[in-house]
Amino acid sequence: MNTITQASALRKAAYCRCGVVFLDKTGHIITLNADFFEETHPNIKKGVLLPEKLRSLGPGQWTFWDEDWFVQAEGQQKTEVVIFRRIRVADKILGPYGNNSINEEMVRMVLDNPYEGLSVIDTKGKVTMFSPANEKWFGLESGGGMGLSLSQLAPGTHLTKVARTGVGERAVVDLHGETKITINLPVRKDNRVIGAFGRILFQSPEQLEKLADRVRAMERKVERYETLLDEMRRHRFSFENILTQNPDMQRIIEQARRIAASSATVLILGESGTGKELFAQALHEASHRRKGPFVAINCGAIPHTLIESELFGYEEGAFSGASKKGKPGKFELACDGTLFLDEIGELPIDSQAKLLRVLEERKIDRLGGTAPIAVDFRLVVATNRDLTALVNSGKFRSDLFYRINEFPIEIPPLRQRLDDIPLLAEHFLTKACQQEGLAMPKFSEEAIKVLMSYEWPGNVRELRSLIRQMAWKFQGMTVELHNLPQAFHKERKVTMSGTLEEQLARAERNAIETALQTSNGNRALAARMLGIHRTALYKKMNRLGVDGTLSGHIP
Repeated sequence: MNTITQASALRKAAYCRCGVVFLDKTGHIITLNADFFEETHPNIKKGVLLPEKLRSLGPGQWTFWDEDWFVQAEGQQKTEVVIFRRIRVADKILGPYGNNSINEEMVRMVLDNPYEGLSVIDTKGKVTMFSPANEKWFGLESGGGMGLSLSQLAPGTHLTKVARTGVGERAVVDLHGETKITINLPVRKDNRVIGAFGRILFQSPEQLEKLADRVRAMERKVERYETLLDEMRRHRFSFENILTQNPDMQRIIEQARRIAASSATVLILGESGTGKELFAQALHEASHRRKGPFVAINCGAIPHTLIESELFGYEEGAFSGASKKGKPGKFELACDGTLFLDEIGELPIDSQAKLLRVLEERKIDRLGGTAPIAVDFRLVVATNRDLTALVNSGKFRSDLFYRINEFPIEIPPLRQRLDDIPLLAEHFLTKACQQEGLAMPKFSEEAIKVLMSYEWPGNVRELRSLIRQMAWKFQGMTVELHNLPQAFHKERKVTMSGTLEEQLARAERNAIETALQTSNGNRALAARMLGIHRTALYKKMNRLGVDGTLSGHIP
């Protein structure tokens, strides 16, 4: 090394407040910045033989020396130049890994944040660096963790596994009796794992502990939601779950099965409580979109001012109170699956136009958005209202009605399929008792007959509620006629005028007419309700002058 280079190095050393020593081939000092060493290491002077530990360093090698000093050798052959400077935190972090092993940003975070919890270990799990915050948490003096086994200091740490496997992770762990959140990453050099470092994410143990509790609570909640979703997926309603022995209902189910394989829009008609959403779920399960989401929304249960934000979603700042992150709408959430719009007749007229556009273009615009978003879903809608009447009154768009009326399905009310009542009642009763751990009651024949003669304005939903009520009230007992609610006794009055023969004839005629009316003119069903053969029913009708030509008559 020539004198010009030596002079330049000495000037730089003075600027950086470090010491520079130039050696001859024997290891004796030939040049140094004497002022620096007179203050820090008086024994190091010109002509002195450098200590063996230092002069044995090869080019680029370094060591810690005399507790507080970092010493590094430079030169082309053996040790020619030795640089002395005080140990910095960065030196402890980088340690044997070299200056390129850990991102400079990590070093900067440690230097700038005295609360940063950073640990560095080698592949054997030995600590090569503890940040001041970690030393404080573990009750160690400065440098007290160096060389110790991290597993012994912190049995709950995952850092040793990261050093062993080379796979980073984020974890919530118990360290030194406290719950902490850490990021653990491997340290590599020349494509070889040579250690790992773990970082505590937040500024203080107190902050971390509070946040960790929240994270754990959120994790438990997520687990519960995942369990519920799994349960929903496993128990999603299918056509096999629809219990019926009614021929008309069976034909409707077969028709729906065929429709399910198509991509066409399905309109489900039926009174409230008939099971329209269950039919929609069954359509989804029988379609090629069964692996996608089933997204349901009740158009009648959402305020008109919010319906479009629910359907189309919105961008950040779209309106006052909007989420800062924006929100996807039901159209987006239903992509690759089925969107079920219940009570479609309640959809505001201006929203109907936008729905029609989505069905035609298969694109949506979020509220406040600037670019259209492509959507792909199968639409199923339902209503208990007369859409034709709504169209005629101008409350429902005719073009939308024709668009959604591709495959209409009408679910009959329960009063038109009374032969299903015993089957459904038994099913609901068994299910309620199993879920609640109740002793199974039973219904008397008289009670069943009354159930089959009731109008059921609430349809299947009303029947299910009644059965659950009876299950709780009459555990292990028999439900008799008089045990049924008052609504089931309103029309059971006896007329006492006339002779016995006249009263019997009148009662018989009323019973037949009631059975025919209840069965919607189905004489076979009426005969079963009355407990007589169909031929006997015909004879009684002829004798009593009962007119069988009722509205909806099925011979």
